[in-house]
Amino acid sequence: MQSVLGLTGVDRASGPSRVMPLLLAGIALAGTGPAVVTPTGSTGAVVEHLAVRLTSGLDDVAADYQAVYTTATANLQQLVSDAQAANSALTQELTSTFSGYSDAISNALSGAETGLQNSLNGGWYGGDDGYVFGLFGGTVTNPNTGISETGSTLQEISAALQQGDAFKAYAYFDEWSLETLDHTIKSLLNPIFSVTSHGVTTPSVIAEQLQTFTNVYEQFFNYSNLKALSDALMAPQIGASFGFTSDLGAISTDLSSGNFDQAMIDFLKMPADTLNDLLNGYVQVNPYNGDDTPFTGLLNDGSLLQDLLVTWPQMLATALAA
Repeated sequence: MQSVLGLTGVDRASGPSRVMPLLLAGIALAGTGPAVVTPTGSTGAVVEHLAVRLTSGLDDVAADYQAVYTTATANLQQLVSDAQAANSALTQELTSTFSGYSDAISNALSGAETGLQNSLNGGWYGGDDGYVFGLFGGTVTNPNTGISETGSTLQEISAALQQGDAFKAYAYFDEWSLETLDHTIKSLLNPIFSVTSHGVTTPSVIAEQLQTFTNVYEQFFNYSNLKALSDALMAPQIGASFGFTSDLGAISTDLSSGNFDQAMIDFLKMPADTLNDLLNGYVQVNPYNGDDTPFTGLLNDGSLLQDLLVTWPQMLATALAA
């Protein structure tokens, strides 16, 4: 992004600011200047010369305003383009993140439903319990041998009780109830608790949310971001104030040297200069190290708008992807 400072050829170096003398001199120049500077008996050559100088200077004034508009428009267009890219990336990350949460919850509900169906009409085969049938019946296949068996937990319990073997009847019920809990409640708890299966740990939704919160916190809450935010909030008005003071100093210097036409031109450029400093930033070269980094305006790099529309969405997308 750009700054138009220096494009108009006006020296905005800092100088002494004498506001009241400046205003009085400006009023005198605008209202009675030609009558004062024209010698008695003159053919009007001095007045004509001043008019020519002012006409030429007014072209410079118009160019100054045009330059401010052009630069502000370019900065705004760049800001909009960057914001579109940043928010597109953020939307993708948000979609991916919440899609992952949705998939985990959907899988939990689907797993619990399947477990409940097997619990009633189906069953499972496990290396520890062997064939465990559904409560009302089902056919279960041993994945190792391919052998299938059909049965019902209620039938097994009933047969054991008829034989007077209450312990065996309870064992059938215990195996069935444990398998039911394992294949229904466990699935429902997967979004809440991390699950390790076959050496692979699947983090829970809550664990992922906590990690995302930690990533967001580490991205945003640090001293560098706090400093950048402070600069974005304070720099525009500080830069505009410095630029305004510098312009007053330049006009005061013009008046002190008797260069009244240039003083008027500089006076007419002041609104454009101040608006430029506010929108596009103000450059003041550091006399000690030559640093010419501009004070942040409202539209250029480091501005609050850039933070809100570009930088922060980029940071949030990075935190979500981590």
